[in-house]
Amino acid sequence: MSWPVPSARQLVARMAGALETAILKARPSAEPLDVSRAVRSARGVLAMVLRSVALDMRSLHDHTRWWARQWFVDTADDAAIIARHADIWGIARRPATASSGTLIVLGDPGTAIPEGTLFAAGGGVLVTTSHVAEIAGDGTVAVSVVALAEGGAGNLEEGVRLAPSPFLAGIDSAEVADGGLGGGADIEGVESWKARTLDHIRERPHGGAGFDYPKWLAGSFPVHAVKVLPDWIGRGSVGVAVSMADGSFGRQPNGDELAAMLDHLGPPGSALGVRPVTAHVVVLAAGPAPQPLTVRIRPDTADNRIAIEAAWNGFLATLGDELDEGNDSPIGALIEPSRLSEGLSAAEGEYAHDLIVPAAPVQLDPTEFATPGMLTFSEAA
Repeated sequence: MSWPVPSARQLVARMAGALETAILKARPSAEPLDVSRAVRSARGVLAMVLRSVALDMRSLHDHTRWWARQWFVDTADDAAIIARHADIWGIARRPATASSGTLIVLGDPGTAIPEGTLFAAGGGVLVTTSHVAEIAGDGTVAVSVVALAEGGAGNLEEGVRLAPSPFLAGIDSAEVADGGLGGGADIEGVESWKARTLDHIRERPHGGAGFDYPKWLAGSFPVHAVKVLPDWIGRGSVGVAVSMADGSFGRQPNGDELAAMLDHLGPPGSALGVRPVTAHVVVLAAGPAPQPLTVRIRPDTADNRIAIEAAWNGFLATLGDELDEGNDSPIGALIEPSRLSEGLSAAEGEYAHDLIVPAAPVQLDPTEFATPGMLTFSEAA
């Protein structure tokens, strides 16, 4: 049962009634109308005092209510107190990470590229080479780089151009190789940290149970989704399919991220990592699987088409979330046409529709997650 917090006006009225009664009892000869005006009128001397006291009392009520919210992890909203709750339960905040990947450097054959050479992209992003390299006879060389600053700003798409900073003779330009630069993430948000603390309280680690692997990875990496696949390559093995946080649907992890996650869980045949020593863990890159949608809507207007597209994107983005009872992860999810149709029906302006594709349930592969594919609006029959 909640405790009602009175408003300042209610506190003034309560105190005015009590004070008026007390004065008339102490001074029976006092004029009731004069007493009422003194304690209730906007210009009454006693009323001014009561209003001042009521504001302070209301502040005390609000402060007490604020503290009551902080006592429990699920209602706490102060960052410092959430951090304290997390510390009590041993849940560390996920630190910021720097992006990494490969650049293709173009220039004069034989030009040496020292370790630590800086390359600059637009927006002030700087990356540094991780090893010595030399441009080959075809005028190119692949070199591994790491972003100079931690955070998501260092994630660059394939083909983005960079230039040496400062200018280095013999180097013309560089561009991000296949797979892009990835793995960069900002420090974990307070709400995410709070959610992981609550998850830990509600479902404690079980020494290698299926639900432990998502928690172990989420504590150190900006993962979007994790799917645990028992007996992936035989009895006693565990496949862990992972997608990384990036927008609404996530992205496929790169090689550096996969290697780092395997090291964290524990390489096969070693006693290292957080996984049980007897478990043979294989970390798998979950990849996007674009899903087509063909639908006939009524009424078929430009605004309704935009609303249907938003509903379609929203449906795919919520596969495997806490409200999706049929899927425990967006990776390897089952797309049911009936649920999709229900989601499309919620689009603003839609009166009715015919779902043409998919016509039957779609089962994603164990290492796939759904993304929006070709959207086709069929003409009225």
